[in-house]
Amino acid sequence: MAIQTEKPIECVGCNTFDMKSLFDNRDCTQAISYLYDTQEQAQTALDFFTQKAREVESEPCEIQSEIRKTDDGYLLNAKFTFCCQAELVIFQMKTA
Repeated sequence: MAIQTEKPIECVGCNTFDMKSLFDNRDCTQAISYLYDTQEQAQTALDFFTQKAREVESEPCEIQSEIRKTDDGYLLNAKFTFCCQAELVIFQMKTA
């Protein structure tokens, strides 16, 4: 379903300009939360996600992350905020 707006949507980083876009750039953040057996596994996963974000970004992706010990292992919580929704979707496809 396409979102129709009166104002054109432009993403300079993605080099797109579309009057009837599927992307309205309201959702540019991907939150992840995974539990790992070891801190090393959690760090390796964070490194993987960070590398994929860097491959996609046209402007620096804002990354907030923490790895903390729990009773069940090591919990990785991270948020990746891109400059536009198209980059978020590409990131999601690369990490699926």
